[in-house]
Amino acid sequence: MTSSIILTTPEREKLGVLVNNFSIFATQILSQNSPDFGRTALANLAKVKKEDQALLRRLDKLAREHNDESALRLIEDLPRVPADLAQMLTLVRRCLLASAFLGHCLAQPTHPERASEPAPQEKRLH
Repeated sequence: MTSSIILTTPEREKLGVLVNNFSIFATQILSQNSPDFGRTALANLAKVKKEDQALLRRLDKLAREHNDESALRLIEDLPRVPADLAQMLTLVRRCLLASAFLGHCLAQPTHPERASEPAPQEKRLH
């Protein structure tokens, strides 16, 4: 990624909530053993969408700039029940892609002055 996003501590915590709930939702799609976890994940994601629109819009803009999966768009699409296996796997894939993008955002430096320092090649994942 060529641009980064500086996140506050509460925003980083929200990204952790998003990653966790996308992962739980995707796991429930695959395992189909405890629908309560999937419903709870959807409720948590809806809460983040309601309470943190500004953060989700910033992330959406950044994701679109880099052709990554948007957490905002994914949250909007998750309540639609997949009709077949292909749709289920597509949702799982999107959850993984969004989680990877959000993880990348979390891995950015926490201080603006460090954001301009290039990471050593052996530590870079992107």
